[in-house]
Amino acid sequence: MIEITDKKDAVETMKKLGLNYFPLDVFDINDVEGIKKFFKKYPSPEYVLRNTDKAGGKFFFVSSFEEALPLLQNFEQNVTIDVSYNPYKEDIVLVGDVKVTKDGFQDMIDLIARDDEEGTNRNVYENPKYNLHTTLDDEKLWEIPGFTKLMDYISTHELYNMIVEFIVYDCKLGVKKENVVIVEIRTDY
Repeated sequence: MIEITDKKDAVETMKKLGLNYFPLDVFDINDVEGIKKFFKKYPSPEYVLRNTDKAGGKFFFVSSFEEALPLLQNFEQNVTIDVSYNPYKEDIVLVGDVKVTKDGFQDMIDLIARDDEEGTNRNVYENPKYNLHTTLDDEKLWEIPGFTKLMDYISTHELYNMIVEFIVYDCKLGVKKENVVIVEIRTDY
């Protein structure tokens, strides 16, 4: 069973499992050269600097390495830097958190999601369109736009018994150019 204790573990596990995500990495805040290389390797109109210690921690949107540099002091030791998905908001089909629990009897699902372009993994809990705790046999689930693609992705990569922050797009994005992009996976934090 996979155990993820912090954001750094999450990033390493996402890479190890070969998941699709927007380019991201975890850096020591003093690794200025490594951070600079990331910005150069992944040109984008927007990036996100995130706290690595906890879900829902500090974050900043920046457009360049120069803009990011003074913000590094806001983080204790490490920072996650990733390409922002904001430029692709109009392509969102479904965004949210899902947990599929397999216990040998009946697979259960907890889904909280939105299907509008203002939906994010941070605000999905404020005003969800879908908030379900049910079995995978529930027909309501399969009527949700993008849910079939999401479940196919979870099944293919065996992302069971963990919280999966996801975005389903109507176009192929991310490092593997797929419709489902994983934002984060969590078990213990």
